[in-house]
Amino acid sequence: MKSSVSKLFAFFALVALCLAAFPAPALAKPVIKYSVEHVYMHEAGEVEVVGSLHNDGDRGAYAKWIKIDLTLIADNGQQMWADSDIVHETGDIYLDPGDAIEYTFYIQNPDIPEYHGKYRWRYHTSTHWETAAG
Repeated sequence: MKSSVSKLFAFFALVALCLAAFPAPALAKPVIKYSVEHVYMHEAGEVEVVGSLHNDGDRGAYAKWIKIDLTLIADNGQQMWADSDIVHETGDIYLDPGDAIEYTFYIQNPDIPEYHGKYRWRYHTSTHWETAAG
């Protein structure tokens, strides 16, 4: 009998330790990402980046800025322009868990060529978020 009671006590002690070490609210967090849907080249020196912000997490947060690496490639495979670590501030866009918001921004750089043919793009983004505005 004493062995069963000590095993039961040890089990409850282990459960209590796990609950204290991993509280449920600490595991909840936002996961905000920006996805590019299209890149438009309207004129020399500027591109329009059309996409959306998604919060796939289980807590709301404010999107603060998007960092993007972007490469524009002509139809013949020649790289027309590329730049990395381009930072665009979003201005505290709040996203609840599960929200998706369409978001467009412009990149201006004098080295972006004017081009009216077919092209494609490659990109990589990272989105910085915080739980507080400001």
